[in-house]
This record gives sequence, structure tokens and C-alpha cells, in this order.
Amino acid sequence: MDIDHYQEPPHESASQGIWTALLAEAPWNAKSVIAAGIATVGGLGSWAANFSSPAVAGIGGSYLAGFFMGWVSRRFLRMAALITGGLLAGIAVLEETGWINLDWTSVETQIRHAIAATQQGAQGLKQILSGYLPSTGAAAVGMFFGFRKK
Repeated sequence: MDIDHYQEPPHESASQGIWTALLAEAPWNAKSVIAAGIATVGGLGSWAANFSSPAVAGIGGSYLAGFFMGWVSRRFLRMAALITGGLLAGIAVLEETGWINLDWTSVETQIRHAIAATQQGAQGLKQILSGYLPSTGAAAVGMFFGFRKK
């Protein structure tokens, strides 16, 4: 090997590596996203020209929003699970070594209150979303396909 012609491999910064991993197989390349984008733009154009109602644009936009929310959820789900597992393991180790002392009945009570509040919020959200059923359905389908997009 000739020393004069040696080249170091290019280095990526950590932030470039993260963005490259996150945007691998970007969602805007999916056929359904392209079709929904065309339908949304076409729906907005026909609505602006007073040819139709804004329903097509609303349903297409809802699908796109759901797709991207599902795609982002899939990307960050593993990270959230790792962080949560690490925090729980850390708490267990700290409690076992005696550095902290948790009142588990109080923790359980707080968790039950949080679950009850979440259930009440979900019921309110369900009532709101039922009024927007076509858009909600399109967003749910988009979220499903976005979550499945690898």
C-alpha cells in the first residue's frame, strides 16, 4: 500500500448519522402519500375555483397528517421504550441500594389518577372526532400505513 495515496474514509458527524437513519426510506416516496398529496392539491384547487367542496382536500390532508404521525411514531417508539426501560432499571437499582425510598402505594395511586384522566380525555376526543368521521377515518388509515412504512 502506497502511503502517499492513502485517503481517510469520510466521517459523518453524529447528527448527520441520526438524520440519515431517521430519513431512510423517507415517507414522501410512498405511492399513497404521492396520491394523497395530488388529491389534496387538486381538491384545494377545485375548492378555490368553486367547483367542489373542500371535502377532498380535507380527507387527503387528514390521510397525509395521519401517515406522517404514524411514520414518526414508529421511528421514535424504540427510543422511547429504551429510555423508559433504562429509567425503570435505574430506579430499581437506586431503591435496591437504598439511595432512594419510594412509597409504592403513592406511586400506584398517582398512576391510577393519570389513567383515569387519560380515559376521560379519550372519551372527549372520541366525541369530537366522531363529528369529523371522514377525516378521522382517513387519518386513521394514514396512521396505520405510516406506522407500517419501514
